[in-house]
Parts: sequence; structure tokens; C-alpha cells
Amino acid sequence: MTGVVISAWSALSPFGHGRTAFADGVRRGVPVDPVSTKDDWAAADAYVVPDFDIVAQLGRKGTGSMDRTSALAVATVRELGAPNPTTGVVLGTTSGSARTQFEFTRDSLTRRRPYFVNPAQMPFALMNSAAAQAAMWHGLTGPNSTIAAGRNSGPAVLRYATRLLRTGRASGVFAGAVEEHSGARELLERGQTLGEGCVLLFLQTAEVGNRAALAEVVASDTRFSDGAPGRALTESLRQVGVAADEVWGLALSTATPELSEVEEEAAGEVLGQRIGTVVRPGRLMGDTGAASGVFALAALLAHAEVDERARGRLAVATSVDRDGTAGCVVLRLTGSQKAWGER
Repeated sequence: MTGVVISAWSALSPFGHGRTAFADGVRRGVPVDPVSTKDDWAAADAYVVPDFDIVAQLGRKGTGSMDRTSALAVATVRELGAPNPTTGVVLGTTSGSARTQFEFTRDSLTRRRPYFVNPAQMPFALMNSAAAQAAMWHGLTGPNSTIAAGRNSGPAVLRYATRLLRTGRASGVFAGAVEEHSGARELLERGQTLGEGCVLLFLQTAEVGNRAALAEVVASDTRFSDGAPGRALTESLRQVGVAADEVWGLALSTATPELSEVEEEAAGEVLGQRIGTVVRPGRLMGDTGAASGVFALAALLAHAEVDERARGRLAVATSVDRDGTAGCVVLRLTGSQKAWGER
């Protein structure tokens, strides 16, 4: 096996904390129960990571102004552990923590002059806060990047991370995405039940990796077709050149009804309707935004762990967004269950 491989993964999701909780949840296929949420900006039912209190999870030091997005990322890296200080972090997002950005902007307009905002909150209002905090908390000194690609963060992050590895910029990369739930995000994403979570894949080159690999990253691609995400996804799938008879599993990542229909039609046009394993994690835990594409990959890995038919075959995860962007990731599954796991 050559190229870039996935050696491990973990997640904090509405199913619970860690790889096992997510894998068990998606294999059962029973939707999580949404819970009622409320903050200064909006009240709504949502799929949230259960029992996730920032101070309880990470302690008091350094968390006084930490947003939920950064805390989810820091805690997910901890689930995996840091194999090497030179490991990089590539994290997908929509725009960072919408709640922190809303609050910081409100304070700048409403607090007394000279606009006494909380300076400790400023770093967490930046889009790259989660990736930076994940690296600093765990002493990771490799490349640190944030990819703001919304629901197409999955393929965008995988493409960027594999390029880092193939050019020798990092010995390994935590590649994934994070999205928090908040009232601010409810205002920005109306008309759907939102979810949240963080999911990370640990990537290495096959030559460097000394642990069993779960899958090889065969291809990742993103496309844009103005106002026509279905056309963009069709072009993306044709670009990677997947033969339908090689495909064991397909993950459709989108949770919103109108986009789900577009995604399913485009995938069916290129790959046909005879794929044996089709997973739709968004139907189980809501619209997780930037994290949806990487959750789709994790769902495929979870199903492959218990299905011998997956060995040596391809798994495809797709994503689409309203602006006309779309993408896909293709993995070749090894069938190995011996990759290193969570702490």
C-alpha cells in the first residue's frame, strides 16, 4: 500500500464521547433524541454532545473564555492522544464559533466606552481558534491550518492534509472538522434541526506509519457549479474515476431534505443504485455543518470494521452545499481492526 493512510479516528458526537460511542450509534441506525437548548440568541431542539461541560472536561486553567468549538477539538485530540510532537492539525469549519463572534460583536456595541470587550475572548472569536487550541493544549508543533469550507470541509481537509504528508511537511496529521451548536448558529441556519460534534482522522504516509492502517486515501475532490450542487457533485465523482462495481459503501453526508435529495440523485447517476452499504449519519444526528463530511467518513469506517465484504474495496463519502459546492472522498478499506485507538 502506498500513499496516505488513516491509522485511527475518534469523535465527540451526539451519540457520546469517543470512537466506540459513535460507531455503535451509526451501526444501530437509531436517531439520537434531540434536546431543548437555549441561550441569549435563540431556543431550539438540537442534537448536542451529551455531558460536555468545558470546565468538567478540560479543567479551569485556560478555559475561562474558551468557546465550545475549541473545547470539542481539544477534547477529541485527547481521545486519540498525540503520537508525535511534530504532528500537524488541519481542521474544517464553517466560520469558527458563531456564538463567540456574536457575543464579541454585541459587547463592542453595547458596553460602555471605550468599548470594554473581554480581551480574553478575542482569540476564540477567530476562525482558527479550534485548530490552534488543539495544537497548543497537546504540544503539537507541526503545520496548523483551518479550512473554512462549510459542509464540504471533509474533502477539502483531506486534500490539504494529504498534500502536507506527501510533501514531507508533517510526520502525521490530525485531519477533521468541528461544529458547535448555539443559538447564534440557529439564527444563521434556520429551518432544520442542527447537530454538533468534532471528528478527527489520524493520517500518515504508508511508508512512515508503523501501525495497521484502516484505509488508504485514494482521492479527494471538490467542485463548484454556480447554484447547482448536484452538477458539481456529478463532476466531482466522475473526476475521481470510481468504478461502481468496486464500491462497497457510500456515505451521503447532508442532513437537510432538499440537499439530501440532490446528493442522492447525483451519486446514483454516477455510481448506480446497487451499492450494498449506504449510510446517512445526518439523519441520525442532525445537520453537523462542517463536520458532516468527516462524520460520513467515520460512519463508513465504523461499518467496515464489522463487515468482511469491505476488505480491499472502495468507500465513497459525498457532500454538497447550497452555494453550488460539492465534493467527495474515496477510501480503499483494508479491513484491519488493529489500528491504534483512543486513550
